[in-house]
Amino acid sequence: MPTDLSQPLTYRLLGGPGSPYSLKMRALLRYRRLPHLWIVPSGYLGSQGELRQAGKGMIPVLQYPDGSYHADSTPLIYDLEARHPKQRSVVPDDPAAAFLSHLIEDMADELLVAAMFDMRWGSEFDQTFCATRQLSGWLGAMARPELDALVARFTRRQTSKREAMVTTEGGHQLLASFYLATLAAIESMLDRTAYLFGGRPSLADFGLYAQLCQCALDPSASAIMRTRAPRTFQWTQSLDDASGVEGDWAPQSTWGASVRDMLVLAGRFYLPLLRAHHHALETGAESFEVVIDELVWQGKAESYKHKCLVWLQREWAALAAEDKARVQPMLQETACLENLTPAQPSHRPVPDMAPR
Repeated sequence: MPTDLSQPLTYRLLGGPGSPYSLKMRALLRYRRLPHLWIVPSGYLGSQGELRQAGKGMIPVLQYPDGSYHADSTPLIYDLEARHPKQRSVVPDDPAAAFLSHLIEDMADELLVAAMFDMRWGSEFDQTFCATRQLSGWLGAMARPELDALVARFTRRQTSKREAMVTTEGGHQLLASFYLATLAAIESMLDRTAYLFGGRPSLADFGLYAQLCQCALDPSASAIMRTRAPRTFQWTQSLDDASGVEGDWAPQSTWGASVRDMLVLAGRFYLPLLRAHHHALETGAESFEVVIDELVWQGKAESYKHKCLVWLQREWAALAAEDKARVQPMLQETACLENLTPAQPSHRPVPDMAPR
């Protein structure tokens, strides 16, 4: 589909309700004031439609002004930084803070999403509400019997994914603990700053927002958030459109405590899990088992998580010595550093991060 010539340099974001990464990209485009259209494409669940024509197997898909289609939210965000430098950037000016922001965003993208998904498709009430809401958003007006049939089919697909993702009771408990700890960390942050690195949102904030804006809507996750973290609930509502926010990056003395809370979660939950995926792929194993907080998580090794760890390790290695020195004690104290310094190079080729 050609770019809308009536709106020069306009991006077209193809996504939908219930998709955390779609809303992450929409919130970011709004904050950066990049001209865009929000498109919920018809035919997503069928064999036709623009998403299929774009040749992407995921959402969101961002159509650039030249008409080309691109996917994968984190590489897209970095590509937009290169295309629109210094235009309300979401990457902190301090290289060390920029690395920490990416690490926290990665944790949200790869682990907080699992907690959201686990709750979303857990109880029958959650399943019915979430499937009905999402499909209504995708498909619009429809006779109820037809919608109910689609809801039943969609629910079966999503619950089977949940069962494959978390195969032990310990896994469910870990995700629940991680969700509660994330809410507590953001509530604590809001004692000091509006966002993790000061008065303006970073890549990390948008990563957290993506999953938490869905948790704020889904019944069980929302009930927890409304009870335990009411300020976080409003934080997600406000970050949905922060186009009017004017703020500055804060010094490390201001953001250190908030970011440290997040790094505690990365060192406790995320990086051990990421390392388990990485080790399984490096050794040719199809699955893995890891013990976190004395709870057993078993899972299938995922190649994208292997790439995530390699990308983080490369980014850490590329930092200048003086930048590393400012945050290395924090990373060491939170058990993150040991996972960012590989004992040996990856045996599997990993390309540089780029939109798909």
